[in-house]
Amino acid sequence: MPQPSASVVMPAYNCAGTIAASIRSVTAQTLKDWELIIVDDGSSDDTLLLAKSIALRDRRIRIVSQQNAGPSAARNQGIALASAPIIAFLDADDLWAPERLAAIVERFSEEPETGVLFTRVRFVDEHSGAPGRLSDHVARLSAETLLGENPVCTTSNIACRAEVMRDVGLFSHGLNFAEDQEWLLRVAASGRWAICGIDEEWLFYRSGAQSQSADLNAMRLGWLTMMERAKDYGAGLSPRSVRRAYGPFYRYLARRALRLRRPLQSFDFLARGLVADPGLLLREPRRTVLTALGICLSFLPSNTIRGLVEK
Repeated sequence: MPQPSASVVMPAYNCAGTIAASIRSVTAQTLKDWELIIVDDGSSDDTLLLAKSIALRDRRIRIVSQQNAGPSAARNQGIALASAPIIAFLDADDLWAPERLAAIVERFSEEPETGVLFTRVRFVDEHSGAPGRLSDHVARLSAETLLGENPVCTTSNIACRAEVMRDVGLFSHGLNFAEDQEWLLRVAASGRWAICGIDEEWLFYRSGAQSQSADLNAMRLGWLTMMERAKDYGAGLSPRSVRRAYGPFYRYLARRALRLRRPLQSFDFLARGLVADPGLLLREPRRTVLTALGICLSFLPSNTIRGLVEK
C-alpha cells in the first residue's frame, strides 16, 4: 500500500461500548488515504474483538495488542508503527467531524513552521449526546498559555508532524494525567515548532459520570509533576506565569469535584487555587465566583435550592 497522508493512533482499554462509533468517525473522514492503528492496552472486555471485526472490513485499520501499560505507552506503540508524515490521536470514546483530518493535512502543507495543530472541542454528554460547552479558540500556543486549563483539552485534539515526535520525544510513561500538556510543553520549549489552533468545532469529547469518576487527587499529583518538569525545560516560563497557572487548574478540579457531588473536596481545591493565585478572582471573576457559588449551594438541601430558584 502507498504511504498514507495521515496515521491515526487510537489507544483502547475496556471501551467496547464506544470504540465502534470512534472508529466510524475515522472511516467517515473526507480524507481517504489514512491508516488507523488501534492499540489494545490489555482490555478485559470485548474491545479487541470489536476492533478486529471492524478491521476485517477495512484494510486501512491495523490492530495491535499489548499488556496493560497505560494510554501513553499505547500511544507510543502506535507512533512506532505509524508510516505517515502526519500523526493524529483519537481516544476510543471521542469523535471527529468528517472534515477534520483533510483540513489538518492541508494546513500542515501550507505552514511548514507549524508542528502541532488542534481544533476547538465540543463537550457532549456520553449518554444523551446533549451538547455542552465549547472550548475557547487560541490561535497560537506558548508555554505560558498551555498551563492551567489546557486549551487543547485532550490528546484526541493533537495532530502533529512525525518529525516533531522524533525531535522532542514520545509521551511520558510516568504521568497518569497531563501527559499531553507535558509533551506540548516540550514542543513549545524547543522553540522549533509552532502549536496552532484551528477555529472549527471538529472534535467531540464525550463526558459523563464514568469519565468524571477519575481520582481527582491523582490528577492533581500528575499535574504537579508536569509543572515540576516544565520548570526544567527552559520554556521561558516566568515565576509569575507559573504561579498564575495554579489558580485555573485548581478551579478546574473544583468544578469537576462539584459535578461528582463532592462539595468538601471542591471547596478544598478552590481554596488551594486562590491561596496559590490570589489574582485569579480579579482576572477571571465570573467563572471563579460561579464556582464558589456552586460550592455554597451544594451544601444546601435540594428543597432549599429549589425554593431559591423559584423566588
